[in-house]
Amino acid sequence: MLNIKTNFSLKKLNTFGINVYAHYFVNVKSIEEIQEIFYKYPSIPKLFLGNGSNILFFKSFYQGLVIKMGIKGKKIIQENNDQVIVKAFAGENWNEFVSWTIKKGFSGLENLSFIPGTVGGAPIQNIGAYGTEIKDTLLKVEVYETEKGRIRELTREECQLQYRHSFFKKYRNKFLILSVLFLLRKQYHKLNTSSIEIQKELEKMNIKKPTPYDLSQAILHIRQKKLPDPKKIGNAGSFFMNPIVGIFEFKKFKSQYPTIIGYSISKKKVKLSASSLIELAGWKGKKIGDVGVYKKQPIVLVNYGKASGIDIYSFSEKITKDIKKKLGIVLSREVNVIL
Repeated sequence: MLNIKTNFSLKKLNTFGINVYAHYFVNVKSIEEIQEIFYKYPSIPKLFLGNGSNILFFKSFYQGLVIKMGIKGKKIIQENNDQVIVKAFAGENWNEFVSWTIKKGFSGLENLSFIPGTVGGAPIQNIGAYGTEIKDTLLKVEVYETEKGRIRELTREECQLQYRHSFFKKYRNKFLILSVLFLLRKQYHKLNTSSIEIQKELEKMNIKKPTPYDLSQAILHIRQKKLPDPKKIGNAGSFFMNPIVGIFEFKKFKSQYPTIIGYSISKKKVKLSASSLIELAGWKGKKIGDVGVYKKQPIVLVNYGKASGIDIYSFSEKITKDIKKKLGIVLSREVNVIL
């Protein structure tokens, strides 16, 4: 039996802590409940919600049905001496799932430790950190095709995973992620420690041959030092994406602005640090009303109190327009704006 609630507050279900209400709300615990929703309410607007860690509600009222993905579970599907296939359902907390794989002795996801959100939200953004992305280990995604009312599997190639982008972003609300399969390693002699931040942290920890757990703990220390806790200060993590430019364009920027940071992603492309651009433009630590740029990490926008979605969106617009005017670079939002 579906337990649909009306005029439901989503304040505790979005990490910005915005006081927004949903006309209808339901927490689904099974695939059968999802099928029932689309059978009984085919025409009502729907929003699928994980942990609310990468969204910004523009308005104070969502005129439709918010579906909280509460389907949980994780298990080993197949394994041999070197590799293992694990499956996690969409409602699983992402970091708890990563911790589970590490405790099992598997590696491949440790660089993605302590990223907020759910397993179901991870492929949509192709989440990434410290030289690793979901696409490096994702094998298949099980989805519910809402228009046809059927369950199907999509391969990694079909998911079209790119930097903070995927097939699912192009077809919002047409494919609901039910579970994700990952191919992980049972040997961890090839951990990704390419990040300078991680290397420095491991040195502080006096660890020369890190395990996946060591790497995870190093990331925890880094994140605790530079990122705000959403339980204390409302935020959605990285608000902007790092823009990608050509190598010659980067060299030109670097000669004009030596403090700009860039990471080579190919022989021809460089990923610019959005944080360094925001700081260069003078926005680090800046505050207007209850909205501000976090003083320790400029890529993070924070809600210091009772900011609305419009307040935060307008603040982000001021930043993007100023950076375009001063530096000629267009910043794109990583956060999904719900209109």
